[in-house]
Amino acid sequence: MGSNVFVENEDLNYFAKQILLYIFANQYGLLLFAPLMMNEVLITISNIKTGENYLARSYPDDDYNNNGKIELYWTPVYKVFLQNDKEQKEWKALRFMPYWNDPKQPYSKYKTRKWVVSGLSSHIPKKIVTYYDPQYGVQNRYSPYAGGIQIKDSFLIHAGPQSLADIGWGAAGCVEIIGDFDKFKDDIRILSGIETNNSHDAIQMLVKSSKLYVEVQETTAPNIKPDKWHKEIPRRI
Repeated sequence: MGSNVFVENEDLNYFAKQILLYIFANQYGLLLFAPLMMNEVLITISNIKTGENYLARSYPDDDYNNNGKIELYWTPVYKVFLQNDKEQKEWKALRFMPYWNDPKQPYSKYKTRKWVVSGLSSHIPKKIVTYYDPQYGVQNRYSPYAGGIQIKDSFLIHAGPQSLADIGWGAAGCVEIIGDFDKFKDDIRILSGIETNNSHDAIQMLVKSSKLYVEVQETTAPNIKPDKWHKEIPRRI
């Protein structure tokens, strides 16, 4: 039945046929040699601060002094750029976050068992994104948004707080986008030029076609000290 689809739709234009071919190939795990028409999209995690700061909690342990309250620390906000060869869109993100895994009572999921400022500070030159997980869910807080774009290893770009007022998020090195992460993904879709309304499909098409890129600009991580929190807040029950 699948092969008849292409025979019975001779009046479809070339691009529409390519879409059908992609859907067919994706369904049966086949590799297409004729790529879809799409733009390259570059995600740049910049070293440009917005001048704003965010109140973050340490993660995975958010009670450094073990008094039953959550300590919150100031961390800077950075610009993230999405662009093709003609257009650029700008977002805000959290690059560096306080990380605490008490070596006396460690979370076994995480190998680093001490206080560090998590995040990528070294330059990662423009590289092809090889993995996107449309089902990825944020680990440290509830988020209505799904999806994780891999920078390298376990370092992802994923949803973050919906605004600077949405305090108390944590991270273990990933880049967290501030705002509506569905809109962030949709901006990638728009820049790609792929004629689909589904941002997950568009990002997957870009990754499979080696058309999605990421670059991390070098910068110095902030000096966040474990005993220098801005304030403590009660733990929600």
